[in-house]
Amino acid sequence: MERKTLTVEEAISYVVKEGYDEKEALAVIYDDAKLLKKGKTEPFARYELASDADGKTIGEGILATLAEREKKDPNYLPPSIKKTASKKRQKIVSNVIIYTVLVIIAAFVFFPILMVLMNSFKDDVGITLSTFNFPTADTFVGIRNYSEGLVKAKFWNSFGISLYITVVSTVFILLFSSMTAWFITRVKTWWTKVIYYVILFSMVVPFQMVMLPLNQIASNLGLDNPWYGIIIIYIAFGAGLSVFMFSGFVKSVPLEIEESAMIDGCNPVQTFFHIVFPILKPTTITVAVLNVMWIWNDYLLPYMVLGNKIGETTIPVAVQMVSTGSYGAIDYGMMMAMIVLTMIPVVVFYLFGQKYIIRGVTAGAVKG
Repeated sequence: MERKTLTVEEAISYVVKEGYDEKEALAVIYDDAKLLKKGKTEPFARYELASDADGKTIGEGILATLAEREKKDPNYLPPSIKKTASKKRQKIVSNVIIYTVLVIIAAFVFFPILMVLMNSFKDDVGITLSTFNFPTADTFVGIRNYSEGLVKAKFWNSFGISLYITVVSTVFILLFSSMTAWFITRVKTWWTKVIYYVILFSMVVPFQMVMLPLNQIASNLGLDNPWYGIIIIYIAFGAGLSVFMFSGFVKSVPLEIEESAMIDGCNPVQTFFHIVFPILKPTTITVAVLNVMWIWNDYLLPYMVLGNKIGETTIPVAVQMVSTGSYGAIDYGMMMAMIVLTMIPVVVFYLFGQKYIIRGVTAGAVKG
């Protein structure tokens, strides 16, 4: 007849019948009680429990009995159970510490963003006198900062220019960098190594060292326009890190796959676009996210190359220009509102591609 209740002694008798000694039986019972407490029904068959038995209550009762006997006799339970319990406690403590640290770090990261969002709804007096406070009835201005900023900054004109420059530059960076990385990784000659190290060297040179001659050269060559000039410059500056990351990932792609494609009749171009490039998806998305964030938020290069005329430059420059008044006065409320609007596209793009970032960065950094 099936049972609906179970004591420790009854459980021991069932397990001992399977060939365990009493100490081993306690370890088996302890694990089964944990399963019963979680609502699992697998131990029902071993202990001939009825299908409608309250496994959770039975498991809790057995664990309570074992804990009580352990208090009376510290050697009652086998060492394996004590080690398992100790490891679980250590894991819980370590997880609490880790999550506490992560929450603190997240608070430091999101605090400035929260300040910008709150202050975008205040007037300048409220921002100056109560920067860290939420808007009140006296300081709250609704969406006035947003509505005025959209008009004065010619936001949609600047948004279109920034979007065009970011998308086109990123697409060409991905295309050229992936092809270059594949070529210099697969073709083992001294001059491909030279090309690789020259590209890597461009990552070492700070932009501030070359910005003045770059500005003059861009002006002389007619590159001071948003339609193709600044895109060429972005491609050049974005190639270093992109080629480095793609090269590291290409080294992990088995050469046999490409050889099989060539045997089937693919030429090098078809092999790259049909075989290699789809495999590079994690790194491609990572490189895209990094370049989009950099180009979209860049201020100095567009300011130097395109100038500061509102409606004919990128969003970061337009935000700076529209919020600066006469005698250096700054409309902080309008600036905060435009910053919030500027952040939204790149944050959305980052959220869609974040799961690939760590995978792509790790592959490019470790194998490169």
